[in-house]
Amino acid sequence: MRLWLTTALALLAAPLWAQSAPQDLLDQAMLLGPARMENAGGQLTLFGEAGAMSYVAVATGPDCGTTGSACDEIRFQAVAPPAAASGDPVADWQGADLGGELSVGGDGWIVLTQSAELGDAAAAFQSWGGLMSAFQSRYGN
Repeated sequence: MRLWLTTALALLAAPLWAQSAPQDLLDQAMLLGPARMENAGGQLTLFGEAGAMSYVAVATGPDCGTTGSACDEIRFQAVAPPAAASGDPVADWQGADLGGELSVGGDGWIVLTQSAELGDAAAAFQSWGGLMSAFQSRYGN
C-alpha cells in the first residue's frame, strides 16, 4: 500500500514535462529547422532556426534543471537588426495582432518574445513557428 501511495504521489507531483524526455523538445524544434540543445548557464537551452532566422528557447520552471526535468514553461526569443524596420515596429506588430511580444532594445534591435507552457510542446513550437514566419516576413533580411 505504501509503495502504491508513494508512486501515485510522485506522478501527481511531477509536471507533465517531467514525464517527457528533453529529446522530445529537441524533436519539436527540429520540425522548424536545424536545432541543437545545450546546458547554457545552467539552463536547458535550444538554439534553432526557423526559415532564415535564428532563435533561442530556454526551458524554465521553479525546479527546472539542465536535464529538462520539472520544466513547465519555455521562453522563445528572436532578434532582427535595427535597419529591418521603418516607423514603429512595436505598433506595427501590435496592430497586426500577431501574438507574442515585440520590443525594441536600446541599440535598436527588434526582439520577438513568446512564452508557452510545456504541457504541449508540439503546440508551443507550432505557435512559435507561425510567429517566426511573420517576424521574418516583416523584419528579416
